[in-house]
Amino acid sequence: MSPPQDRSRNSCSSEPLAKCLQAKKDLEAAISGIVKAEQQIKENWREVKAKIHSHISRHLECLRSREVWLFEQVDLIQQLKEEALQQQAQQLYWVRSGVFCPEF
Repeated sequence: MSPPQDRSRNSCSSEPLAKCLQAKKDLEAAISGIVKAEQQIKENWREVKAKIHSHISRHLECLRSREVWLFEQVDLIQQLKEEALQQQAQQLYWVRSGVFCPEF
């Protein structure tokens, strides 16, 4: 059997080793947490960029549709104004052809 001094030395020397091993485990857990946080940040970054792209694309498509509709409205207004002016001109030609003015 070992003398009492040997037993106390073994328990004293194993205590710092246990603390060191626990500290190592804690550091590894902290590093693992940081790696997971980095992965989550990258995943969130990709998701946010994809959502921004999706929303902007949808808004641009709405703007393009609105642009086309406005162009069609402007074309229609221009056509209606030209038709109205042509009708007025025809009426004036008709009136002019019916009016006889003596030449002086």
